[in-house]
Amino acid sequence: MSIHKFFTEDIVIQRLKTTSGNKKTFQSTATVDGHIQELDRQARQKLGIIEEKVWEAWVDIDEDIQEGDRMINEDNVIFFVKEVAKKDYGSNTVNHLQLILLEASE
Repeated sequence: MSIHKFFTEDIVIQRLKTTSGNKKTFQSTATVDGHIQELDRQARQKLGIIEEKVWEAWVDIDEDIQEGDRMINEDNVIFFVKEVAKKDYGSNTVNHLQLILLEASE
C-alpha cells in the first residue's frame, strides 16, 4: 500500500530569496501534495521541543524542500521546516520525505 494515498492536502512551499541588496522575502517555489499532523507530547519531548507547536509532514521524496523553508497549508497556517529526513529505503511504495515543522507564532 502506498503512503501517497494519504497526501490529501495542497501545501505551498516558500523559500527565502534575495529581492535586492540585503533584502530577502519568502517566495513560493512550489505547491505539493502532502499530509500534516500535530506531534503528540511524547514525540515533542523526544525531540527536545517542549513549548512550541510541532507538526510532522509527509510529501513525495522528489520534492525540493529544505530546512528553513516555509510551508502554508490549505487553512493558511504557516509552518517552518526544522528538519527534513529522506525515507528512501524499503519498497518503492513507501519512499517519501518526512518533515518536522514548527508552527509560526501569531
